[in-house]
Amino acid sequence: MTPLLAVRGLTKRFGAGCGECLDRTSALRETNRCPRCGAILACREVSFDLYPGEVLGIVGESGSGKSTVVRLLHFDLEPTAGEYRLAVADAAAGGGGRNLFALSPFQRRRIRNEHMGIVYQNPRLGLRLKVSAGGNIAERLLMAGWRHVGRIRERASELLRQTEVPLARMDEPPRNFSGGMQQRVQIAKALSTRPALLLLDEVTTGLDVSVQAKVLDLLRSLQRELGIATLVVSHDLGVIRLLTSRTIVMRHGEIIEQGLSDQILEDPQHPYTQLLVNSVL
Repeated sequence: MTPLLAVRGLTKRFGAGCGECLDRTSALRETNRCPRCGAILACREVSFDLYPGEVLGIVGESGSGKSTVVRLLHFDLEPTAGEYRLAVADAAAGGGGRNLFALSPFQRRRIRNEHMGIVYQNPRLGLRLKVSAGGNIAERLLMAGWRHVGRIRERASELLRQTEVPLARMDEPPRNFSGGMQQRVQIAKALSTRPALLLLDEVTTGLDVSVQAKVLDLLRSLQRELGIATLVVSHDLGVIRLLTSRTIVMRHGEIIEQGLSDQILEDPQHPYTQLLVNSVL
């Protein structure tokens, strides 16, 4: 099967850097900060594939680089190095078979608007809190080329119903909503254009346990129904176990272990992964 998404050598450095950054930083050296120049390698030479309909998890502690990977794939950050290919990237936008990082900002925005959806940990990053819930969805649809007002409102209603947001609150701004409902509006907005790729960045962090369970149940049901290829970033192994079929473990900016989620969680091989798993037992 051809991967939907292929990432090779993805690297992001914060700081000017020097010729010794790669040699002096690694999971083995237990640091991603270069002791010579102070630059931080938030992620280094990360490579993986994601297949159509697959749910892939990226797990690791704070500072492991997992959220940086998501922000790079969503074009929120510029990479220092690496290649990124998305099989469904519109050839008309210049993306067919090419490294998406090499495209113009306009081409990247088009690909992001048409083929990607993202749900951030902080709803303030994914929503305009003073704009109505329906308006947030409409804004994304307009960016993707939708123009018929009636169809846009119909699609927004369908999505809010699907994500269990009361339609009576469609014209209400998300700033009036609970954290869990804000996340559901973010999910509705992310799914509005029927993206091929969904990025979930710590979507349950900061929510009450009961609310977390509802959001996770919603995501599981939507994934079963829609079959969207999904990248799930979390420090919570419970989220990884519930949502994903395959898992990547990151530490100090690099991948240290990867495999089937059940295998990673039940028989971890790397000492750090063993520590992660044992810490929640």
